[in-house]
Amino acid sequence: MNRISNLLIGITLLLCIGCDKKIERETPNGFKFTVVKTGDGVLPKKEDILVFDHLLKDSKDSVWNDTHEGGVPSAVMIQDSSALAGENGMVQMFRMLSKGDSVTVKLPITKFFKDVVGAPVPPEIDTTLEISYCIQVKDIMKMDAFRSYQEGMMEKKRTAQVSKDASTITKYLSDNKITAQTDTSGLQYVLHTSKGGSKPSIENCVEVKYRGKFLKDGKIFDEAAQVAFPLNGVIRGWQLGIPMLGIGDSATFYVPSGLAYGPQGYPGAIPPDAILIFDVELLGFGGDFDQTTRTCK
Repeated sequence: MNRISNLLIGITLLLCIGCDKKIERETPNGFKFTVVKTGDGVLPKKEDILVFDHLLKDSKDSVWNDTHEGGVPSAVMIQDSSALAGENGMVQMFRMLSKGDSVTVKLPITKFFKDVVGAPVPPEIDTTLEISYCIQVKDIMKMDAFRSYQEGMMEKKRTAQVSKDASTITKYLSDNKITAQTDTSGLQYVLHTSKGGSKPSIENCVEVKYRGKFLKDGKIFDEAAQVAFPLNGVIRGWQLGIPMLGIGDSATFYVPSGLAYGPQGYPGAIPPDAILIFDVELLGFGGDFDQTTRTCK
């Protein structure tokens, strides 16, 4: 884990231990938690949104999730009191928190998955572990205010990610002594050949040979000797890069995460905010994609 992440975790833990006297509390269904810092004491009402940062880690000091590092806090809506009896302990706990509260929860891993996740412990996880949750309530607000807040947070994160990606790509190119050109979108690229042939537009079907890998570690995640697809149906980085190529031309594209799979990633294949490198050769293009033959026509 990098130094910044460690610093954020350290700050989070310091805030969690705070200087207030620790108070042990319990929800109606017996879920126990510790208040380590008290806020304004104003509890959320029906349909209020409770916004909170959290650090989730296990007893081996492995961080499972940290919203401080991600830059976007979590949120939960408070339901009508009629739902109280059916709620798990964690949700009941949120009803008892106010803005500025910091609380900790410690649970055996089996209880965490049973009472919080609502699923069995995955077989690859050590069932002897203990989970600790450090939660800091940032705000309590109505839905309209929360939507505006969320949009602002996402835009702030997106802007920061654009800058971070640009710096990371530039450093990679410098370290590897690669001279690349930069598109106004932030896409950086190296044209290996440019024979002056006709080039596709975003409305075309294209046939390419490609290899995709992660900039972070160089690991190849996908490749094909020949594949066809409508250009308007793929990631933005390809939509911008492939029209630079004529038939037979090749290039390497350094694709920022915002022009690839963004903060959501591609489950099972591409992690969130991944910067991708594609080596691409344009084999041909046509007007339409033939679903039957999987070729351009």
